[in-house]
Amino acid sequence: MKNSINVEYVDKLLKEQFPKINNKVVQAMEYSLFGGGKRFRPLLLLATARAVAGRITKGAQHLACALECIHTYSLIHDDLPAMDNDDVRRGKRSCHMQYGEASAVLSGDALLNLAMEIVMDGPMGDAKYRQAARFLFKMSGICGMINGQSLDLFSVTSTLDDANAVALHKTGDLLRAAIVCGAYVGGATEDQIALFDEIAHNFGICYQVVDDLLDREKIEKSFLDVLSEQGCINYAQKLTDRVKELCDALPYDLDFLKHYADKNFTREY
Repeated sequence: MKNSINVEYVDKLLKEQFPKINNKVVQAMEYSLFGGGKRFRPLLLLATARAVAGRITKGAQHLACALECIHTYSLIHDDLPAMDNDDVRRGKRSCHMQYGEASAVLSGDALLNLAMEIVMDGPMGDAKYRQAARFLFKMSGICGMINGQSLDLFSVTSTLDDANAVALHKTGDLLRAAIVCGAYVGGATEDQIALFDEIAHNFGICYQVVDDLLDREKIEKSFLDVLSEQGCINYAQKLTDRVKELCDALPYDLDFLKHYADKNFTREY
């Protein structure tokens, strides 16, 4: 019988990997990691791995947990006063508001280190797993998500290419990690990996386009700096159609990806 890939399943995996000590930093880690997230990225990774391999591999479990730890650390640090200065995350006080800035910084650092520990405890003898692990940390590092944070903080968005770059790296690269890592540990070929990456590339940008439409009043960089509202809707439709076209080009049942693409596009503007 196949495991159901849902939030409860991901939470179970995460709790198995969570530190068994108790101090203020660990409490802050737990507060943020188990604070009501949708687990979208690990769900994507696990579902992609199962679509390719026909089962949830051990490597997929480890990478899914590591990815959620990385995502959560990024949110903790993103909320800090020196970054976006957000007091609320997922409907409750952000980590630094609840535990103080020092504990928030340390809990983010600890979650990133925990991600590495989880990955290293996985099937490192598997070459595909090692490729996936390298891709995960590349997409979360200075060539990926951190590059996107830097662009968001320190660059000017004056063209569609500028907006695409911020969206691809700040938001899209962890989605790329989810889909591509799942494909790797599922056993996809290199040619198939390239198609999965293109799917994730288009989906990641589209996700941010829709986010920008949903939050028209935000101050940070936005696709609405370079496109009209209707232009953003048209662009999101084009990206969604491309995701589904690429899914159909692969020899796997990727209806879940097409469903996510449609669900993203139809979020209320």
